[in-house]
Amino acid sequence: MKIRPVLLAALVSTLALAACGTTDPATTDGSDEAAAAGGEPITVTDARGQEVTLPDGPATEVVTLEWASTEYVTALGVQPVGASDVEGYGSWASAAPLADGVTDVGLRTEPSIEAVASLEPDLILGDTTSIPEDAMAQMEQIAPVVLLEGARTDGLVELLKENQSLVGQLLGKEAEAEALNAEFDTRIEELAGEVEAAGKAGTPMVFTYPSAASNSVDIRMHGPGSAPGTLATLLGLENAWTEPGDEAYGISSSDVEGLTRLPEDTEFLYWGNEGTEDAVTTVLADNAVWQGLPFVQAGRVHRSGVGIWVYGGTPSLVQLAEDITTQVTS
Repeated sequence: MKIRPVLLAALVSTLALAACGTTDPATTDGSDEAAAAGGEPITVTDARGQEVTLPDGPATEVVTLEWASTEYVTALGVQPVGASDVEGYGSWASAAPLADGVTDVGLRTEPSIEAVASLEPDLILGDTTSIPEDAMAQMEQIAPVVLLEGARTDGLVELLKENQSLVGQLLGKEAEAEALNAEFDTRIEELAGEVEAAGKAGTPMVFTYPSAASNSVDIRMHGPGSAPGTLATLLGLENAWTEPGDEAYGISSSDVEGLTRLPEDTEFLYWGNEGTEDAVTTVLADNAVWQGLPFVQAGRVHRSGVGIWVYGGTPSLVQLAEDITTQVTS
């Protein structure tokens, strides 16, 4: 179902009136959409517990408002017509690349309603934080909106598989989604075998994200229920950082002194990306506490996850698991 030009014009007019505080709801009798229907309707229940229907069958013109959603779609062989922060996705996420020409529709938490409307999508896909509450009604005038749960520390892999399967249903790509989920299980089992064969099973590991500010370093620590922590368990490693962190992503923070609590034989992995400051080789290079840590002295510090979106779907998690295995066994 696409927006007719007259409806698009009405929506833009509505947005202009909203800025003046005199918004009236746009209406349509839906007769054109019904006449153009070419497939069986698809109804799903999204993370809000809300039933959403695609009246014309599988979506083909999709706008994605979160990088994980972008990955779910592209991994199934479908290129979105629009996506949030296209440049950032290209920098941080490489498991399912975007093709040239995908329209950028704004920030991941501040999508442009006008940009989305201009693409006339038949599905808008994001997570529960993608659309500001006061913009939801306007987004739902453009196309059906399906929101996914972004992450959770209790059963993360199951959640990502459920999300991939739901997106597969929306796009008519159920078999492809099932194959992606199976590929994850197969590859993780292979990598766990590599860890065991290298004699590294049970090795303590932590995945971190250090960032420098005013010559100090804040270190984002990924707990056992996070994506890296979950992978560590699946690979047969031990989580060296045991604090659970937040409920969704399993993240907590530490300073350098807090790292003294880690086991001496910890494999310390830290996330970075091309073009971002490497706080380990800059600010921490002259830090006496850091330099005195046993795992630093033993050379167990590895830059990891370059070009991998740690908070993505199963293709990104496979990439991350492969990288973790390489870092720990080499």
